[in-house]
Amino acid sequence: MTSPVTSLQTRMVRRFGPGVRSWLDGLPALVAGLCRDWGLEAVRPLSGGTSHTLLCDRAGVPVVLKVTPEPLLAVREHAALRAWEPSPRMVRVLRADPARGALLLEGLVPGTPAQDRPGPADPGLAGVLRALHIPPPEGFPPLSERVDFVFGLLRRRYPGDHDAAHATAAALARDRVTPTLLHGDLHFGNVLDAGERGLVAIDPRPCVGDPAVDAVDFAYASPDLRDGIERWSSVVDGDRLAAWCGVFAGFFPDHPSVAGRTA
Repeated sequence: MTSPVTSLQTRMVRRFGPGVRSWLDGLPALVAGLCRDWGLEAVRPLSGGTSHTLLCDRAGVPVVLKVTPEPLLAVREHAALRAWEPSPRMVRVLRADPARGALLLEGLVPGTPAQDRPGPADPGLAGVLRALHIPPPEGFPPLSERVDFVFGLLRRRYPGDHDAAHATAAALARDRVTPTLLHGDLHFGNVLDAGERGLVAIDPRPCVGDPAVDAVDFAYASPDLRDGIERWSSVVDGDRLAAWCGVFAGFFPDHPSVAGRTA
């Protein structure tokens, strides 16, 4: 069985490169200092992508500590969480220390991931999408930057010729649409059940651009992609959602609509 430490090291080196090992060496002291400064008791590690995430206790209240070796990620996430702060549909930030790459977030209970449901677009998920798509404040990168990043991930995850899809996605990102602040990594694992409060989004990779792109994972949750696009066209532009689903098909190689092309 892989230990949590080994898993963290592997994940961080894969994401940030071998230079991150020095940050990992200092991680126990970093976490200890943040727990001391913010009155936290670490409970257990949580899953994470670009950060080390811990469920903590603060005076009997569950909270989540996130630390990343790339402070800019914390800076952008903190700024986005502040922009979304009036909405209950985004997790709230309690403390921030961007210089240390650290955010302290509210704990969500029960905190289980959202699930797709048959029929029309789930009103809870639709509410999350609508609430997050606000006029963009200054300081966030354009969607085109996010597109380049995710196609870099795609080439590492599924080697092959993705150049045409990348070029089309880059062109879509440059289209003249009313720009909004985007979550940038919205999928079922990043929308949690917060009990009576409803569904709440977490872990944004904020950027600015076409709101339809945030619904791609939701559309692909339907076994029939055309049906999924139709369902979510009540929330975002259906034609643009279809275009984004097309260029991101490489991320969903097992989906019937994609697997059938190469069978």
